[in-house]
Amino acid sequence: MYLARKRIVGGFEYYLRISVKEGKIWRSRDLLCLGEDPSLYLRYPGGRSFYVDEALEEALRAQGIETDQWELEEIFFRFVRPEIREYLRPYIYRSRPSGERLEREEALRVQARIHPFDRRRTIFLKFGGPRSEALLKRPLPFLYRMRDKSRDEIEQLLWTQEDRLRPREIVPYIYYAFALAEKFPSLLTRHLPEARLQEELDQAFLEALCDLARDEEYRMGLSEEEVLREYLSRYVILYFDATEAQRRIFEERQRGSWARREAIFRAARYFGLSPETLERMSRREILALFRARAKSLHPDRGGDKEAFILLRRIFEELMEALGYRRRG
Repeated sequence: MYLARKRIVGGFEYYLRISVKEGKIWRSRDLLCLGEDPSLYLRYPGGRSFYVDEALEEALRAQGIETDQWELEEIFFRFVRPEIREYLRPYIYRSRPSGERLEREEALRVQARIHPFDRRRTIFLKFGGPRSEALLKRPLPFLYRMRDKSRDEIEQLLWTQEDRLRPREIVPYIYYAFALAEKFPSLLTRHLPEARLQEELDQAFLEALCDLARDEEYRMGLSEEEVLREYLSRYVILYFDATEAQRRIFEERQRGSWARREAIFRAARYFGLSPETLERMSRREILALFRARAKSLHPDRGGDKEAFILLRRIFEELMEALGYRRRG
């Protein structure tokens, strides 16, 4: 039995579900809808303790599901009052049974049957970063929990862990999960990809996501529409939200580069020079050029006021474009 959440307008709706094997496929089945706030099922008898409403346990038994307070308390633990949750955390998770022990050959067979997308996500979430596929040449007990679960149960399990990713980990996580680093070997050595690389990454990410949605082994009996809507769509949101800052940097760079070239070309046209000539001139030479023109345009000497203002604007834009700063 596990806790599942489903996106609805304004938040989430929660369910208790179970994975059931139908033929060769594990499918999820709803047991109870918990509404938008599962904490309503928690009771606090006093002190730093809690329990799950016994009526819930009875409702599950009525469906033939045997459970107990230990299982329910762990499922509902994330909704416990913060101060009680922090106090009880070591005791709740200490009571978990140790993972199953398998012989080496059986362990490697189990790992090989786990979908690569599930393996990569689990490995990143376990170690906090990407790891070589060579890691799979030895038994990894933490992967065993992917066995005997429906696609929904696997996704719900990983979704909960993904919520704990730091903002700076989201993009590397998605790159690794969708195997984008294999297509872009220089990816992991770059802090910020160039704009062209970012566009190629966007395209590769969307293609990998669509390929995954078409993969029958990943879907485990679900339709492409179901896995896209219920599970894979969250990666689209995560990816484009997390890379938005990079896109803004690229756009600002492009705007800045365009504005710089425009300022240089405008000044070049004004003085009848080539842009290359202006760019080669020193700060002193540019000042001399503008001062000579300013003398003839200054209003105090009978020059045109609007023309003088235009000259000054061109001067300030050019100095900024060339990286010169006004003194004093």
